[in-house]
Amino acid sequence: AQGYIVPNGVTQVNSGSTFGLHVIQNPSNGDYTGFLLNSQSATTFLFNPVVDEGVRTFLVSPNDAISLQPILANNYPELTFPNTYTFANGSPFYLGFYTGYNPWASDGSYTGIYTDPVFGWARLVNINGTIQLLDSALEYGGGGIYVGTQTIIPVPEPSSLALAAIGCFVIWRSRRRLLI
Repeated sequence: AQGYIVPNGVTQVNSGSTFGLHVIQNPSNGDYTGFLLNSQSATTFLFNPVVDEGVRTFLVSPNDAISLQPILANNYPELTFPNTYTFANGSPFYLGFYTGYNPWASDGSYTGIYTDPVFGWARLVNINGTIQLLDSALEYGGGGIYVGTQTIIPVPEPSSLALAAIGCFVIWRSRRRLLI
């Protein structure tokens, strides 16, 4: 299996001037994490994560790949506490998500790398200081998802990786022999 889209994997929760998102981190039991965006003005919001495993949250664009490789490469600006972010009034924007379980090393330090990962995105809009969820998708069991789509990034099959490694080795050996 190459993953699936989690129904209602990203849901909105609002309370007055505070906007929140719940992001499923375990589809089998419905366990979720999330964050709040507390309105500071009509366009400025304080990022406030739920204190648990958390969900890493990124500013992304349509068709960006939300998967481990670009996240580890720091390809997208990450929202962090206690920083504020500006979202223009009436202009839709995208946030990307990465969560799962156990983002800690054996010494208890935070690694930011989750076991059993979940990747997703949300399309949001700020309407006069109130954030609204327009669309979203959350992927589980695959290698990630492309922002603004329900296209799952496949996990490379182990046999494909092995074949690629053998091919690289054969090419390396043949070039090495030509140089000798």
